[in-house]
Amino acid sequence: MVCIALFANCGTGETHVFPDDRWQTATPASQGVDEQRLQTALEYLQANASGVGTDEMVIVRDGLLIWQGPATDNVHAIYSCTKTFTSTVLGLLATDGTLSIDDCAVSYLPALDDRYPEYRHIRLCHLASMTSGYDGAMGDGWPFYRTDPNRHLEHVLSYTRPGPPMFAAGTSFKYHDPPVHVLGFILTKATQRSLEEVFRRRVADPIGMKHFAWSDYGCRDGIRFNNPAGTPGNNQGGVRSNALDLARYGLLYLHQGNWDGVQILDPAFVTRATSNQVPAELKTPHFDLTGRYGFFWWTNSVRADGTRPWPSAPPRTFAAHGAGRNFIFVVPEWRLVLVRLSPEPPSNAAAGSVSEAVWDQFFARLQLALMQ
Repeated sequence: MVCIALFANCGTGETHVFPDDRWQTATPASQGVDEQRLQTALEYLQANASGVGTDEMVIVRDGLLIWQGPATDNVHAIYSCTKTFTSTVLGLLATDGTLSIDDCAVSYLPALDDRYPEYRHIRLCHLASMTSGYDGAMGDGWPFYRTDPNRHLEHVLSYTRPGPPMFAAGTSFKYHDPPVHVLGFILTKATQRSLEEVFRRRVADPIGMKHFAWSDYGCRDGIRFNNPAGTPGNNQGGVRSNALDLARYGLLYLHQGNWDGVQILDPAFVTRATSNQVPAELKTPHFDLTGRYGFFWWTNSVRADGTRPWPSAPPRTFAAHGAGRNFIFVVPEWRLVLVRLSPEPPSNAAAGSVSEAVWDQFFARLQLALMQ
């Protein structure tokens, strides 16, 4: 049985409430959410979600914490949710004028096309949307994650050394960590600071993320190189945080990059990053996110077959997704942020995932709980 935590009503449901050191709490009912139907939705997710169920889950509506599980202060790696932190740094540097999202990657890594001329056409937006066609010199190190950690690390560190192209930039899609590493390396070189330093100073500290760390591979060219993709490994996994702090990150995106009157991210960037950037008509033989992928955010856009990934959720819903069971959902139409985390999955990550069908059924039940 999932128990709903009933908080004192500390707000009136206004849409511009932001947490200080602690979240302000409110009852679900005070924020227009039927408590019994919310209970039903949570019980469904608890029964059908792998890992720790809803223990590390929080729900925020109108900036107020209306529900939290018993372990929301548990800090651990969030794996591929980290990718959105990397694209957030891209947005910060683009806003500064340090670079443009549409710049050619070779402008920052001149050796990128030395062996493979096709790479001269890759733009930063291609890297951020998995449409670059880039592959690292040694391909995918995932198979060695558990069996041979040293060989796995060797593979990961080779991701920024170009290997043969998979396809011409912009012509297909592959969800793949090497392009994320190239983007992270470019951002690190462009700012001469680590991704962690930039994100902490510009985002984490201003929005009050007290639990934030970012694994790294040591120094590259004299600068600490953080794991930009959340690639697993010994002492890896990218960003480490907890559900309560990640809800702050989601709330920043819910408000188009504005935090309590301070514009941290350019709203135009937020819109672009959280809307589909991969044409639905693109063909791919790989894991297919065409029609529903932004700058590392998973979107609820319309795919080539005319369907949405989460039909029961509003069209503008988007999410960060890591290791199959770490999620940061932002639902603008419902004025809602939902974070659901679970610690490291088993060796077969797919076996520990929460399927999109399960999320859709949860959203169907959650929709019934919304009274306003």
